[in-house]
Amino acid sequence: MTSMAEPRFDIRKDSDSTWEIFDTTTGRTVFIGGKPYIDLPLDSADTLADFMNSVGVVPDKDTLH
Repeated sequence: MTSMAEPRFDIRKDSDSTWEIFDTTTGRTVFIGGKPYIDLPLDSADTLADFMNSVGVVPDKDTLH
């Protein structure tokens, strides 16, 4: 039997109407190219997190501490 690994990236609410992408291994907001992935509409955050998990994106070091 194979086990499903937890996705590296997921989303969480960051205000009443926006979402952020976070690294499930650190709990920190994801930064890529110096840009924090915050203030996103739900559909964009969800699609982007799925894409990042599918291609194995590596976030900036800021995300890893």
